[in-house]
Amino acid sequence: RDGDCLQIGVGRSNEPLIQLGILDGKSDIGYHSEATVPGIIRLVREGVITGKYKNVRPGKVVVTSVGGDTREEVQWVDMNPLFELVDVDWLEDIRVIASIDNMVTINQARAIDLLGQPTAESLGARLLSGAGGQVPFQLGALLSRGGRAITVLPSTAENGTISRIMPALPEGTTVTMHKNCTDMIVTEYGVARLRGRSMRQKAEELINVAHPDFRAELKKAAQRLFWPS
Repeated sequence: RDGDCLQIGVGRSNEPLIQLGILDGKSDIGYHSEATVPGIIRLVREGVITGKYKNVRPGKVVVTSVGGDTREEVQWVDMNPLFELVDVDWLEDIRVIASIDNMVTINQARAIDLLGQPTAESLGARLLSGAGGQVPFQLGALLSRGGRAITVLPSTAENGTISRIMPALPEGTTVTMHKNCTDMIVTEYGVARLRGRSMRQKAEELINVAHPDFRAELKKAAQRLFWPS
């Protein structure tokens, strides 16, 4: 949405999305996030990100740290009044995030089950990462007027041999977000809209964005789980 007070909160793991140009051609987007992941400073310099319509810290790129593609980009940020570095306790306060109109957050998951429970932290008992700011950004976006919370993940892992959309997460997996707080799931096959859906509807939505090689298997699992005889 061009010039429509769209605010973006991007997790550190979503650098490839920015590099692929998902925001190119937009204008006057706001930015409130942990860091300027590679690609963000370029978008500020090009006028894609301006914060013009933000109702919280208007005209500012609000972050807790700065990173860029080049040393020259980071130097451009130094003492630049467009950027405001703030304490993480304020930046990730759910109340602050929720007060930003049209807040759209983008976070990444490692896997998700058919209930709509994503994990960004572990598979089974193997801890792979922390949750970072996912929980406050997800909940804040859901409470924001016009906000949406997007979770992205590739449909498969291990060179296409494993589906990241699973009937159930492996035993011992840390669930990062409660199923009732999951909003939109995006894979390379489309968008699954889970918010407000029944368990059966969520399963159907997720199967539709799974890799085609695994959809039949997932449908059988969904039948066992949600359509018992």
